[in-house]
Amino acid sequence: MKKLIPLIVGVLLIVGYIFRTPLLAEANHILFISPCDTPKTFRIGTIDPRFEISKEELISDAEEAGKAWENNNGSVLLRYDPDARMPINMVYDQRQSLNSQITTLNNQVTQQKSTLKPEISEYEQKVAAFKQQSNDLNSQIQYWNNKGGAPEDTYAKLTEEQQSLQQQGAQLQQMAVQLNQSTDQYNSQIQRLNQKVDTFNTVLNSTPEEGEYTREGTNEEIDIYITNSQHELIHTLAHEMGHSLGLGHNNGSDSIMYPYTNTATIPSVADEKALEIVCQKQNIFVFAAENVVQIVGSLKQDVNTIIAQHQ
Repeated sequence: MKKLIPLIVGVLLIVGYIFRTPLLAEANHILFISPCDTPKTFRIGTIDPRFEISKEELISDAEEAGKAWENNNGSVLLRYDPDARMPINMVYDQRQSLNSQITTLNNQVTQQKSTLKPEISEYEQKVAAFKQQSNDLNSQIQYWNNKGGAPEDTYAKLTEEQQSLQQQGAQLQQMAVQLNQSTDQYNSQIQRLNQKVDTFNTVLNSTPEEGEYTREGTNEEIDIYITNSQHELIHTLAHEMGHSLGLGHNNGSDSIMYPYTNTATIPSVADEKALEIVCQKQNIFVFAAENVVQIVGSLKQDVNTIIAQHQ
């Protein structure tokens, strides 16, 4: 038997050498993995009803946002799972409250402007016509005065025109008063809108995020604070999902991961390059060690919480 051992080893070495390429490939496949090999899952957490969005609508928007991120095989890296660890929450606070008030005021101002503009235009046209008729009447009166007086029928007609113009003048004065009141209301709404915008900007200086991804140990969540439209919500979800995959901000103004407000929902070149780096294969032992560190950190935090509750 001992004599067979060297022979077996020799055969194995020869076989290993002949099939070294596929064996090495299989070893690499086993020993090196990518964080993007398995999709990250999310679920729906809490939704404040003041956002006026249903759970089904939020799932649909989140799935649409997740489609922005794909691996090299074209597989989506985020998918909905009702049992997932990472929740998406719609958190209503002062930011969305002010944002909603600004939207309402802006709609009112826009509506008032659309109403005022034709009314002012009509008033200006009537004033111009009134002035023209007044000038024509004055010219006729001056003409007949220079002639020493007008015939009786002409005099009666001029008097009738004069009375008609006086009535038009009174109507124009009333119309001007109403327009001034409407304009005052419009200007007041503009002032209120500007005040709300100033307050909103002040609040955003301390809490600027439309959404936020947080991770503590193995606990992850996405909170959405502000949304104006479905498209903007999908962008914010895609941005925070990018963070959950490990992507940071970049300076491309057309990027989903741009740190300032935009509405991009399609990854830019900068986004794609960053994702390639995140999805690079890692040694399985390094990858496992990182996960162990995260789990230990989470357990340590849980233990500290329990200790604090019993003190």
